[in-house]
Parts: sequence; C-alpha cells; structure tokens
Amino acid sequence: MNRSNVTYMKISEKTGLSVSTVSRALKQPHLVKHATLKIIYRAIEELGGTLPDAVAPMTHDMRILAIVPVFNNPFYTDIVLGIQDAANQNGCQLLIVNETLSKFNIHQIINFISQSNISGVVIMQKLEIDVLDQLKLRTPLVQCSEFNEVNDISYITIDNLEATRKMLRYILNTGRKQVALVNSDPARYTYAKLRLQGYCETLEQAGIAVNPLHIVTVPDGNFSTAVSAISALLKTASPPDAIFCASDIMAAAALRACALEGFRVPQDIMVAGFDNIDISVMTTPNITTINQPRHDMGFMACTQLLSMIADPTKLPQRFILDTELIIRESTDF
Repeated sequence: MNRSNVTYMKISEKTGLSVSTVSRALKQPHLVKHATLKIIYRAIEELGGTLPDAVAPMTHDMRILAIVPVFNNPFYTDIVLGIQDAANQNGCQLLIVNETLSKFNIHQIINFISQSNISGVVIMQKLEIDVLDQLKLRTPLVQCSEFNEVNDISYITIDNLEATRKMLRYILNTGRKQVALVNSDPARYTYAKLRLQGYCETLEQAGIAVNPLHIVTVPDGNFSTAVSAISALLKTASPPDAIFCASDIMAAAALRACALEGFRVPQDIMVAGFDNIDISVMTTPNITTINQPRHDMGFMACTQLLSMIADPTKLPQRFILDTELIIRESTDF
C-alpha cells in the first residue's frame, strides 16, 4: 500500500480508536498510553505504511474560521470542540462566528474573512448554490454535518440513510407498525431529505404503506412548535404507535405531547430521537436515539481543511461516518 493512502481515518477504522486519538498519538505520543501507541503502530504496519499523511506544519499566525448556525445548540458545540482540538494540535487559531449564511450576508462574511486573514473555513450548513460558489472561490472550505450534494466540495457527515434504516428496523422489530416521522424540512436540509428517504424505503421494504399523515415537518426544529405539531398528530383518528424524531429536541417535544394527550411512553407510543445530546438522558423516560460522532466530525473537518490549505491542488474528499443506535427507556419496556 502506498504511504499516502494510510490516513487517520483508515487507522481509526482498523483500531476502533477515534480519529482525534490517532492524531494525538502520532503528533504528541507522550500524551498517549504506550499500549495505545502499540495498537496504532501495529495498524500502520498492517496497512502497509510507515506513518499517515501529516498535515503540513502550521504556524500560530494561521486562522481557521468556524461558521456555526446555532451556537447554543449542544449538537454544534460538540462539533466546534472537535474543530478546536484539531486546531490546537496544529498550532492554529480558531475563530467562531454564529451566523446563518445567505445571499443577504455573504459579502459581509467574505469581507470578514479577508480582513481577518482567515486561511480556511469550516461551515455547518447547506448553502444556496450562488452563496456556495462565492465562498469557495475566496477560501478553502469544508462542510461538516450538513452539506450540499455537489462534487467539488469536501465534507464530513454521517450516513443518514443507514442511521434512519437502523432505527426504523429496530422499532419495527418490536412489533410497532404505525411509525410516524417528525422531521426537519427536507427541501431545506440534506440530512432531512435523506432521513425521509430512509424512512419511506424502510417501511416499504417491510411491506408497510407510508401514511402521509404520519409525516410531520417542523421546519425550525423548535421544541414548542414540535409539541404543537405532534399534539395535532396524536389527536387524529389513527395516531401512531411509535414516533421517530429527527432530533433529540423534537423527541423531547414528543414526550411532552404524549403526556399532554394522555399517551404513555413507551407502552402506548414509543419515542425515538436523533443526535444523542444531553437532553436525551435528562428526560423521563430517557430517549432512545442515534449517536453521531460529533467531536470526530469536527476534528476531521478541521484536519481536512488544513490539508487543503497545505496543498491547494488537493481534490475534494468526502467522509461518511457510521452512527450507533442507543436504546433507552422511551422504546424499551
């Protein structure tokens, strides 16, 4: 195997260690247990390399910008922590802007990038194509979590289709057949489109007709809005026996709606979420959910960005990470 093919990601997959642990071991081995180093070194040898591609040395003058759409959402906080760790390990400064990019503020952001000597940007939203084109012409760019389905942009995300199938198969195997989906706007978010697709495909494969009344869209993902929308669903003539939500925040809203409408969870209606943020273990019952490797996504996004800065000819790369089904009280009794 060519040395250039031995990447942090391949070592992580082979060893079961996180990408950030692999990077720390190879850049700061004195901070890592000897046993862990042995595992990593053995994996490198088995992969046919000597060392993974290292990001070119960076200086403390280099600045990376993370553009975060909702900074007080713990989902994004964990991603930013991963970006920060990668930036720290490479001697870079991280600047954070809490902003949703659009055609109305793109020029302001571009001016900020120029005036602040930003070397590259990690962004956590899907952009309008003209906004994306303007941004990528002016700076190296990596999308993290949410992304545009285009060929010329690097991104790190999860396998939304398989994660949704995994959850639906689990719920269906419990005997529940009338599973509702509470989703974000699939016209606006790539992840919401993929989760809707996974939901419909899995039901159809199980021989269950998709009921349009059981697909609820909460465009802003807001807790109160979701409570109202789910309460309306539960008041219909044929309420679901399970509710799969596209976020843990909306799953918490589903628990609230069930309580308001007199349904027991999980006895009457199972509830499941997505993300595995803190709220999923702060509710009663705790929420069954899909764990996203948020820190690893942020770490990998920053590492990929730095490699693009070091080598401007580097072709776009896409990393799609696995997720984990976490079963808790809201579906288990």
